[in-house]
Amino acid sequence: MATAAEYARLAAAAYEHELRDQIERHGTPQADAESTGRRAAALSVAGQAWDEQAGPFYDTDGARSALGGVSKQAVSQRVREGRLLGLRLAADGTSRDRLVYPAWQFRPTVLRHLPDVLAAAGYDPRRDVTGWTIAAWLTTASPDLDAVAPLALLEAGHVDATVAAAGEVRSSLGSDERAAAPTGTTATAATP
Repeated sequence: MATAAEYARLAAAAYEHELRDQIERHGTPQADAESTGRRAAALSVAGQAWDEQAGPFYDTDGARSALGGVSKQAVSQRVREGRLLGLRLAADGTSRDRLVYPAWQFRPTVLRHLPDVLAAAGYDPRRDVTGWTIAAWLTTASPDLDAVAPLALLEAGHVDATVAAAGEVRSSLGSDERAAAPTGTTATAATP
């Protein structure tokens, strides 16, 4: 396994080679070169960062197994009803939605009050950003919660405090505005 410095050197060389090829084909990008390089570096470790922050994850078959062998449709229904946190992956070109499920929500079944927290936080499985934002919030120590992660509070039985804090997440996601929108309209949100 390469050291961090060796990995960075090899990745930079490969990036430079690929970037030169792309510029030759498509022209020089309008974006600032430094920003482009930083963004490429961040993207190269984004999956690992999410795994460390909100993972590990089950795929649908893993979630089915964790739920006692239920059908794929039962897993999908639980996500639609806000009883299970499913995180939408970026499109893979197959035109089908792919979800992953944080393994920490299965203890050994879905955490008892997780649906209450998801509802309070404004979880909407149709919006890419909400699941990932809520997963990151649940697993990050919060200064508003005495430097404890909301998930730890929930696991310790502090349901009311966790649900109350989840209301702040709802506000940041704009879920209140979406809920107040007239029927037939939808709000848009930037994806992570």
